[in-house]
Amino acid sequence: MMAALFAASIHYLPEKTVTSPSYPAAATADAPLTNQPINVNEEASLNYWVSALDCSELELRVAVAEVGPSVKDVSNELGRVL
Repeated sequence: MMAALFAASIHYLPEKTVTSPSYPAAATADAPLTNQPINVNEEASLNYWVSALDCSELELRVAVAEVGPSVKDVSNELGRVL
């Protein structure tokens, strides 16, 4: 009986559509996304940072595993200056 009282008051929210940020469109070599964490699980982010930091994918993944996703920390770990 209680379930019948509350069933009418339940409102369902529409599903959210989640899109990934477009790193290459939002960032250029002149304006890197230094305030964004490096996401090695997202292909666009991975490709952008491999190019921006002039390193291999493996080097980037190892650096992120060592020091975390902070651009500043990763660039220091790789010995690169942005």
